[in-house]
Amino acid sequence: MNLIETLKKDVETHPVLTSKWLLERNISMSFNDLILWLSQEYFVSIGFVDWFLQVAAKTRDQNAKIVLVENIWGELGEGKISDTHVSILTEFLTKLNFDFSNHILLPETKTYLDKMESIIGKGFFYGLGALGPANEYLLKLEYSQIANAYRKLKTEMDLPEGKFFQVNLDADEGHSQRMFELIEETATTEESKNQVLEGNLLALVAREDFYTGLSRLDRERLTKV
Repeated sequence: MNLIETLKKDVETHPVLTSKWLLERNISMSFNDLILWLSQEYFVSIGFVDWFLQVAAKTRDQNAKIVLVENIWGELGEGKISDTHVSILTEFLTKLNFDFSNHILLPETKTYLDKMESIIGKGFFYGLGALGPANEYLLKLEYSQIANAYRKLKTEMDLPEGKFFQVNLDADEGHSQRMFELIEETATTEESKNQVLEGNLLALVAREDFYTGLSRLDRERLTKV
């Protein structure tokens, strides 16, 4: 397998995509599950923009900077504040009557965010691995599971259209492809390829922390029953 095929396989076969929390929500997702996932993903969406800017700052390659900034420009609604992914998620949560005054960052979500900062801090190619396959490509596979669960839930409840999911799925498809092309163009030495591979694996492991937090709340709820 070449580098891109290896990266994709590492994502597709990683345990994060078959985490207990995700598998159970494929069967049945409650309204509270939805709110919990979205409320934590909100913090990830904020960090996402910063991560891309940090990686772009780690290279003098102008073409690489362009690709990274273009991806972020899409995340930022191409300059339209109401179309930024964070704004769309905020609007979605508002329509779901989410109480932002009680918006709490779970410790495990914070651990994930901190680990991502640390991985990106290791260098440009680590950052490409963490952001391309382990974010843009991974999120397409993750979001599709949550989007399917949302569609099932919507047949049972009066819920708003899932614009947030569609916007992200549409964006991740194009963004992940451009990131893979960038990796192919820039990671041309064994050292750089290995750093991309390691960055990907480290970020995938870090993402597991996100679901560890959601599963912990499941266990705590069961204990209280």
